[in-house]
Amino acid sequence: MLDSHLEKRLKKVVDLPSIPAMASRLLKTLDNANIRASVLAELIERDQTLTSKVLQAANSAYYGMAGKISTVDLAVVIMGLNSIKEIVISMIVQKLFSKVNSYYFDVNSFWKYSIFCGSTSRLLARKLKYRLAGEAFTAGLMHDIGILILVHYFEKEFNDIKALHQSGKFSWLKAEEMVLNCQHGEIGAWVAEQWALPKQLVDSIRNHHTNFDSLEISDEEMKSYKYMTKAGIKQPLTAIVSMAEWFALDMGYKSWISDYEQPELFMSGNFLIDFNQEGTIEKYSAFHLLKREIAEEYERSSSIASTTTKSLYN
Repeated sequence: MLDSHLEKRLKKVVDLPSIPAMASRLLKTLDNANIRASVLAELIERDQTLTSKVLQAANSAYYGMAGKISTVDLAVVIMGLNSIKEIVISMIVQKLFSKVNSYYFDVNSFWKYSIFCGSTSRLLARKLKYRLAGEAFTAGLMHDIGILILVHYFEKEFNDIKALHQSGKFSWLKAEEMVLNCQHGEIGAWVAEQWALPKQLVDSIRNHHTNFDSLEISDEEMKSYKYMTKAGIKQPLTAIVSMAEWFALDMGYKSWISDYEQPELFMSGNFLIDFNQEGTIEKYSAFHLLKREIAEEYERSSSIASTTTKSLYN
C-alpha cells in the first residue's frame, strides 16, 4: 500500500504529467476495432505534433514507405490501429521521461528498456492468448513509471535507495521499503489511477514484483482468461509484464541500473507450446527461438517509438 505521507507529497506535485483530453479521446476511439480510417485520421490531424509523428513512423524504414505516405488516412491504413495507439501512448509517457534529470540517471537506457518490456509483453500476450495484446504493450511500457517519479520528484530518496542497494546488504525493493515504506510499483499504480487507466493495467504496475502465490483473481477475470488461469496464472497481465522484465534482464536490456536483482516471476511453460510441436524442439532451443522473436518485436517497436523520442536525447 502506498505510504500515506508519500501520497500527500505526490498530491502536492503541480507538474505531474496528465493525459491530454485529445489523447484520452483518441485512445478511447482506438479501442473500437471497427473505427474507420478517415474518422481516426480526422482526430489525429487535430494535433500537429501527433500528425507529424504518425507520418514520420509511416515513412520509416520499418514500413519501407520512405517518402510515399503524405496523408494521415493512408498512414492509418498502412500502420494499423495498434501501431497508432503505441505512438499515442509513447508520446504521453515521453512527457514524464522528458522531465527526468539525466545527469545521474540513464534515461536513454531506461526508455529502451521500457520499449523492450512493452514489445515483449505484446508478444507474450499473443502467445498466451491474452485478449488485448495492445494493452499488454502499454502495461510493459509503463510498468516502472514509479521509478521515474522517484528519480524526478524524490531525488534524495532515490539516491538513498541507490546507496543502500549498492552497499550490497539490501535488495532494491528492500531498500525502497526502508526509505519510502512502500515500493515503486505502488507509486506507479497511484499515477496510473490518476490517469484513470483500466484496473488490470493498474494492477500490473502495482504487482509486477509480487509473489504470484499471494495475488488474488476475481471470478470475472477467471472467466475472461480461462486459457491462462487453467495454468495457475493469476492476474494474467501482471504475469506477462513480470515475464517481460525477466527477459529484459536476461537479454541485457535492464542496463539503466547496475546489479539489479531478478524480479519474482511465475514462469508458465504454456508460451513455449508454439515452439515445441510434437516434442521435436528442446526446451533450450525453444527459448532461443522465443528470444529471437522478442528481439525482432523489439526492433519493430523501437523503429516506431523512435519517432517520439528524439527530443529526449537531443
